[in-house]
Amino acid sequence: MVAHFEILKHPHQGLAAVKHGFSWPAAVLGWVWAFPRRVWLPGLALLVVHVALAAMAVNLIKENAGLLVVVGFALQAFFGARANYLLSRAYQERGFLYQGLVPATSPADAIAKFKAVGENPPAEWRLGVAPVLFTLPTALQQLLAIARLTIKAVVRYRLLPVLAVLLVIVVVGLPLLLKHDGTARGLVQIVITYCLSAVTAILGLVTLWLATGTLARDVEDCSMQMVVVKPIPRWQIWLGKWLGIMGLNFALLGLSGLSVFFLIQWRAAGLPDKQQAILRNELLLARGSLKEPLPDLDADVEKLLKERMKQLGSIANGADLATVRKDVKEFLKSQYQVVPPKQARTWVIDAGTQRSLLETQPVYLRVKFRTAQYSVKPETFQTFWEVGPPNATNRVRISRLLTTDTFHEFGVNMLDAKGSLTIDPVKDGRVLNLLDPQGRLIITFGNANQANLLFDLEEGMEVLYHEGGFGLNFTRGLAIIFIWLGLLAAIGLAGASYLSFPVAAFFSISVLICGLMSGTVANVVKDGTFGSTNHDTGAPEGVLGAVDFVMVPLFRAADQVLTMVNSFSPIDALSTGRSVSWMTLLRAVLQIWLVIGGLFAVVGIVAFTRRELATAQSKS
Repeated sequence: MVAHFEILKHPHQGLAAVKHGFSWPAAVLGWVWAFPRRVWLPGLALLVVHVALAAMAVNLIKENAGLLVVVGFALQAFFGARANYLLSRAYQERGFLYQGLVPATSPADAIAKFKAVGENPPAEWRLGVAPVLFTLPTALQQLLAIARLTIKAVVRYRLLPVLAVLLVIVVVGLPLLLKHDGTARGLVQIVITYCLSAVTAILGLVTLWLATGTLARDVEDCSMQMVVVKPIPRWQIWLGKWLGIMGLNFALLGLSGLSVFFLIQWRAAGLPDKQQAILRNELLLARGSLKEPLPDLDADVEKLLKERMKQLGSIANGADLATVRKDVKEFLKSQYQVVPPKQARTWVIDAGTQRSLLETQPVYLRVKFRTAQYSVKPETFQTFWEVGPPNATNRVRISRLLTTDTFHEFGVNMLDAKGSLTIDPVKDGRVLNLLDPQGRLIITFGNANQANLLFDLEEGMEVLYHEGGFGLNFTRGLAIIFIWLGLLAAIGLAGASYLSFPVAAFFSISVLICGLMSGTVANVVKDGTFGSTNHDTGAPEGVLGAVDFVMVPLFRAADQVLTMVNSFSPIDALSTGRSVSWMTLLRAVLQIWLVIGGLFAVVGIVAFTRRELATAQSKS
């Protein structure tokens, strides 16, 4: 089979031939292939990675064998794709000079052909152009060319190695500096929550800086003028810059994500057996969530309000209907939330399409309640639970001491080898099917205390079940962070499309700050005013007139936009063992990239296309 070989010549050591393209021996042997050929640094780096993987292999094989295999194959394939290029560079660093690219069947055949032409290769050999299996469309080639130039510019300024080292220090250094409390949740809080939050913050700021700088600086130093005169549309330049930035983010986020994943697997081995069981069954996995459908309170409010208005007649003409609606809604809401003493509350949760998982997998209840009376610190109450079909033999009865204002999780359908109820899965244990024939999970809570207990409609009761493994769930969580970075890149490029670098940076940071103020924006929309509100009645105190008339609708629109971006919480989901579903990932792509990011992209491309670049002059 004919391949192409690079011919390199040394003044004293003679000729050498290096195959152009993929190296199967390097992909199979790795660092064993590199060291005899004096490819020292890449071979040493690969050896270090192999040692790190081997140190974690025992735990990874038990928990995430599939991911270990994927990472191993990907690492070897990447090295095989780059090995011959690295070998050629190693020869050139030792004084070999590139002579040409020779079609041949083996290195010896390539050297023989080169000598046969008197070491004076023809033009097609000197150009070093190898045939390709397929060619990309011209537009895509141009996009990739701009992306490649963007990445080279970052690498040339030594930014990529510095960022990689900084991220590794953050990922490895934080867990070493911040000691956890010896529990599984403490470990996950530090390794996943803190590390991923720090990584997201660093990459977010760097993305904004790169996006504004890579386009604004090119315009200011007049290098962009040399690009736009070529037959390439400006929209391709803009998208090529975005692709280049996202390529860097992909590499850096991937490096950080792998470091976090392997670090938590390694640190988990040092936890006690009980905490390791909690880690495996509650945190390092993907758990789906089911809740009881929320009642249609608005319809009930209108119905009750009409009845009261009819009863009161003309007396109700001067009533503040907005306040009355709010009071009626709170009254109806309390009927669903409050469990009086010696009373019970039942939740009926339909498993739907997840029925098979709830029948065969461990099921947990996640509950939170509070008392009607104010208390400085959480109080403890005895709670009684019954889970399963009424009057059925497999109905489970549980008694637990729980504290107020705290989320509690406990298993409800797991038995040990002796048939006794257990909170966590155990060896030789089994799982009960607690669903009724209609596929519903019926949960009853009995209040045997002397105080009213309140279960919030949205977060008071939740059913958690095993849906998948941690590796794929972790990857989907990183994908949502990557999508956020894509939006930041679009914002930065949109600002730099028409503004100078300082102004574009100020614009981008301002947009980011507005995004971080989503809570304030939501409060203004909820209160309907910029002024203060009466905490007893909820009515605005003071009238701001034109300010509220103009700004509240703007804040309402901003709140809808921010909700589309901030409605995803992958870090919280990963740190609590929640599932980041494929549907959530698809919704993130549609809402963040196509809608919000697409809007910034259109604005940026239009502004960049209409910009007169000849007016931009470099500083002398």
